[in-house]
Amino acid sequence: MTPRRLYAPVVLGTLAAGGLAFFALGRTWVRGTVVAEGLSSEKVTATGSDAHPLASALSLVIVASALAVLAASRRVRRVVGVLTVIVALVALSFIVFASGAVDDTLKAAVEKSPSFTGGNLPGDTTRTAWSWVAIAAFVLAAVLGAVTTRFAAVWPTMGSRYDAPPVRPGAQAEHDDNDMWKALDEGRDPTQ
Repeated sequence: MTPRRLYAPVVLGTLAAGGLAFFALGRTWVRGTVVAEGLSSEKVTATGSDAHPLASALSLVIVASALAVLAASRRVRRVVGVLTVIVALVALSFIVFASGAVDDTLKAAVEKSPSFTGGNLPGDTTRTAWSWVAIAAFVLAAVLGAVTTRFAAVWPTMGSRYDAPPVRPGAQAEHDDNDMWKALDEGRDPTQ
């Protein structure tokens, strides 16, 4: 596959990786049951966004970087690619190295539970696979950011027809702003 053909798959893949990471962070990562004598048991959950709110925000930065690649120049695309790699690795480090934050978030949710009596922390907790999905999405985003950095120079850019028309040197506006306000005050249309 030629580098030019990688353009659409990489942009779409980066967009999907950021979206998948955001989705996975919003799902339940751990659940437990609080049991108290005389009260009904209560299920308590913690999401990835609860435990790692910054990682959730960084996943949206990855989505934005995928969209920025579409409109950016070749040089700016390289910067966006490097930024995508850095953001994905920072988010990944939050998830991998701060894995205890999920347990702390579950403990905080248990303490807010009406069934919590002070010592009945859930002994049986269940972890879901959503944390692994988020990790895989951030790894994919980092790889695609590196590909963007590598091949940004050969990918096509928007044509010049999307640029603003050039301003002629020495050209002045036909009407001053004050003239436009005067025309409005007099009840005339200043655009005619």
